[in-house]
Amino acid sequence: MCRVLFGLLLAAGALGAQEPEGYLGIAFTCPLKRIEDASGVRVIHLAYPAVESVEPGSPASLAGISAGDTILAYDSVDVINHELSLTRMLRPGRRVLIRVRRNGAIKEVAMRVATRPPSYVESIGVLPRPPRFVGPMITMPSPDQIAAAGAALIRTNGDLLAALGAPKGSGGVLVVNVWQGTPAEASGLHAGDVVLSADGRNVTDPEALAQLIALPPGDAVTLRVYGNHRVRTVTLRPQ
Repeated sequence: MCRVLFGLLLAAGALGAQEPEGYLGIAFTCPLKRIEDASGVRVIHLAYPAVESVEPGSPASLAGISAGDTILAYDSVDVINHELSLTRMLRPGRRVLIRVRRNGAIKEVAMRVATRPPSYVESIGVLPRPPRFVGPMITMPSPDQIAAAGAALIRTNGDLLAALGAPKGSGGVLVVNVWQGTPAEASGLHAGDVVLSADGRNVTDPEALAQLIALPPGDAVTLRVYGNHRVRTVTLRPQ
């Protein structure tokens, strides 16, 4: 998972991207992809963001957003798999409509983007740390690595799979780290495992696998895994 301090200042060295000038004050967790170029900063959410905390006195706090809410849409656009420009959205004074789910009920919350506090420093991206990490800085791992359900995942290739002894002709996503106290650890996943399929669907892309395992509490996904010279099945349950 990644932890995003939504709408704060980008970290130094942001490849020349235009930094958002405003902020909302929401911290949330979800797998996402970050894109930076001359047009600004954009993100693609791979699951619905779960609000982890809200900055006191921020636009989100004043609008009634609270920890435990799930963000479903910005300005009536579903967040999943839609490219969102933070540079355009987080303009001071701009009105933003956020759709959230709270205890099964859905509501629309309007707020005004505030000017970013000068003391805030932030970068938005995939967090190569446990989801409960607390701190103002979020760093980007390799572009080919993504964190989901407490596991760090990377793409594989034929040579790597052969070196690991995976079944001939198979594809998969390699687990390079598993953090304690996470759904990945509880399922029995280990660093060095290759996830071959999720609920019967072959997986070869870390982002696709992250999307498949980003399930709401109470759901589960069955993973077919190769590791320690054998194929086994594990059940991953979100926390």
